[in-house]
Amino acid sequence: MPKLKLIDEKDRKILAELDKNARQTDSEIAKKVGTSKQVVNFRIKNLIEKGIITNFYTITDVGKLGLNCYYLFLQLENINKEQERKILEKINSLEYVGWLISGMGRWDAVILINTKEVSDFEKYLNQIINICGNHLHEYIFTTMISAEHLNYKFLSNENYSIKQTLISKKLELNKKDKKILDIISQNARISIVELAEKTKLPLHVANYHLKNMIKNTTIEGFKPKLNINNLGYQWHLLLIQFKQGSEKRKSEFINFCKSHKKIYYITSTIGNYNIMLDIHVSSVEEFKEVLLDIKDKFSDLIRLYESMIVFEEYKISYIPK
Repeated sequence: MPKLKLIDEKDRKILAELDKNARQTDSEIAKKVGTSKQVVNFRIKNLIEKGIITNFYTITDVGKLGLNCYYLFLQLENINKEQERKILEKINSLEYVGWLISGMGRWDAVILINTKEVSDFEKYLNQIINICGNHLHEYIFTTMISAEHLNYKFLSNENYSIKQTLISKKLELNKKDKKILDIISQNARISIVELAEKTKLPLHVANYHLKNMIKNTTIEGFKPKLNINNLGYQWHLLLIQFKQGSEKRKSEFINFCKSHKKIYYITSTIGNYNIMLDIHVSSVEEFKEVLLDIKDKFSDLIRLYESMIVFEEYKISYIPK
């Protein structure tokens, strides 16, 4: 296990448990890591104060909510730091934006847009183009086929994941479900008592609806949002376009990525890119090693690739309003 900056072994174990299920109680985590619930509570608060944990979010399968996912890549020009910040803050405030990152590479920002209809995507795309104005040099977009949210492998040697899918059998949500999702979206560790208070639902009703959404997999998991830079890691986004290849080779590529110690998120898309990989490394040299490893094993499959180093994650939300 690599040595992480700012945290010790006990912090690492606590973070690993939160990564498995951020709704675990302090007592449940304490029992698993061999300490007291008071120590767990103190250490989680300390990790938040250090800026290592920025919040706790809830993951839903957006396909089951009847939504399509589009990734929009933006390249900006003739822009200073303050102008870029204002543009990204405006985009971040849009309710249909589920993910927003900024960085350096061919693309300055990547945006995930959730929408029911293609016509809605066109409307949202035009809105973002207007926000960028004369600073927009180029843009492209891809459509998500599937995604797999892997665990932070620098925290644990275990392998587990959460999958996202295309629109499947839509699950109907009632008003109580929607109230709960709205509150728990960016506050996954909220107590059931506080959740009931905020939703103005009786305690047993809030508890029943939350458990039912977990059971029917409307809710797939609860995660901590980590600032990995504060743990001594860089975040690289690797974008890959495939050649024509067999489904067997593509499956082998996905399985290779799922087991790779540096790869955290795998997204399959249709468009300019077929695969997006979130890669966590301690240096540019280490990223180069990962890239060369991928190219060496799958040169017959990769037509082209581009990379982006991610500086900031503005938003991650699986529950659009």
